[in-house]
Amino acid sequence: MATTLNGIKKILCSLALLALLAAPRAASADERIDIDKIRGPKIEELAMLIISNPDAQIMAAEAGELDIVSDIARPSDIDRLSANKNLQMSLARGMHAFFLLLNNRAAPWDDKDVRRAAAMAIDRGSIVRMIFSGYCEPINSWLPPVSPWALANSTEDIYNPAAAKELLKKKGYSWDLAGMLVAPDGKRLPTMKLLTPLARVAPTTAELAELIADSLKAVGFPAEVDPIDFSTMIARLDRKDYSLAVLAWSMGRNPDSLYSFYHSDMDVEGGYNMTGIRDARLDKALAELRYAPDRAAAERASDEAQRLLLELMPSVPIYSRISVAAISGKWKNIFTTDKMTADNMWTLLTAEPKDGKMRPLTMLLPEEPRNLNPFTASSAYSWQVLGMIYESMLSTDPYTLENMPGLAASWDIRTAGEGKSRHTELIFRIRRGLRWNDGSPLTARDIKASIDFIHKNKIPRFFDSVKNIRSVETPDDYTLRVVMDGVSYWYLDNVAGIPVIPQKVVANIKDWQSWDPLSTKNAGGPRGLVGSGPFMLKSYKPGEYVMMKRNPHYRLLGGGAR
Repeated sequence: MATTLNGIKKILCSLALLALLAAPRAASADERIDIDKIRGPKIEELAMLIISNPDAQIMAAEAGELDIVSDIARPSDIDRLSANKNLQMSLARGMHAFFLLLNNRAAPWDDKDVRRAAAMAIDRGSIVRMIFSGYCEPINSWLPPVSPWALANSTEDIYNPAAAKELLKKKGYSWDLAGMLVAPDGKRLPTMKLLTPLARVAPTTAELAELIADSLKAVGFPAEVDPIDFSTMIARLDRKDYSLAVLAWSMGRNPDSLYSFYHSDMDVEGGYNMTGIRDARLDKALAELRYAPDRAAAERASDEAQRLLLELMPSVPIYSRISVAAISGKWKNIFTTDKMTADNMWTLLTAEPKDGKMRPLTMLLPEEPRNLNPFTASSAYSWQVLGMIYESMLSTDPYTLENMPGLAASWDIRTAGEGKSRHTELIFRIRRGLRWNDGSPLTARDIKASIDFIHKNKIPRFFDSVKNIRSVETPDDYTLRVVMDGVSYWYLDNVAGIPVIPQKVVANIKDWQSWDPLSTKNAGGPRGLVGSGPFMLKSYKPGEYVMMKRNPHYRLLGGGAR
């Protein structure tokens, strides 16, 4: 039966992809652009329209009110927009993965066998076909199948409700007359609230949560969907104030992200280990992955960590889907590759109106960016805004996903010492002529200040990247030397990926947790979002829009730093 279902899934997926590929497309990934020659942004303003209702999003795209619609999930919407001759479609297999989170700190999810029973109860294949019509694939892995680091069995179907019940029976569970589970102590399991974003904001996720709850109830888990505000949901996950939740992650290009999500050191409020898993063997494998000295060691540790995750099942992988975006045909120089859709930063640098009449480019922001404090913001919607403002030392090549220069023009990695004194030196040569969006110079001392601030305050969102730093030095304004304890294949990416904030800003932040950069009352620190990215905040009207304007000092505008 499993073979038949998998065959159906593949046919559906193929038909869906063929239909989408036949639709009007943005620039082909084969039409490779020399990214070293890109100068921009060409647009003067970027209007990020806050539209939470998915139906309203689609209508806005059809009416020409939205130039870019990202992350289109519902198959009916994809088909509808693909048929619109005024829109171009782009798709890419990305690093998106969707999980059912289980609170490993609380019963019954503190038992790995009970977690495995829950995983076997969920029919991922049917859920994917029912909701996505083949535009994604079921997974049984903590890295998306597109990742070169994912295990070969990342799409294995483990759905087996009969085996799930048998496993629960062996653990001492029984069932009452209503078919709900009774714990080994004779008490009926209490209702398990499954947290999900509101249906008006994320209807597909809400529908998915209902199907997952039904699957769990079919084997006796008393799951009940609890739709709540997304920001409230994230806050509860941070505090481990939940039983079940559904959440999607963009896993990043390196498996080192597994450390952040599942190592016990990250099981702190504000940390990414939202399941609360704590296992010595897993910690060991993740530490070996984190501190792997080379690629081969990293591959061995990555495989072992994924095998342990499959055994421990701290969360339940559900699916990884294709990223789909639509963009108005009124714009030219749209940038896509086989690894990213048109809604990317490169498009925002290169896009121009076809008629030559400059106007703001309008882009969908599906939810309110309630928190614009870069040290505490955790939602994708907040970083959709902040990512336009802040940069880091390295960027990512859109074709290869390898490192490329950002604020740093070049870098070197050196190892020295023996035994406990062994360490890694990262030497970054910072571009000359860089400026913040307020016109003041950006130097290596600003980058040092950002790293020192995160390290000193142990800021959870970024501390994992800097905790092994021994020292940070700036021999001059254009050289940054970071010394790390030990050796790790990932040190470069960890340190160079930190968003850089001006020294004059971090020096005046009184309380990084309460700091509100938009407050007129000097809440926790200075007012304003001073960054070096391609855009800067012009205005923000909650519930309506975030208006960005071109940073006149951006390094890729031409004539500036290179």
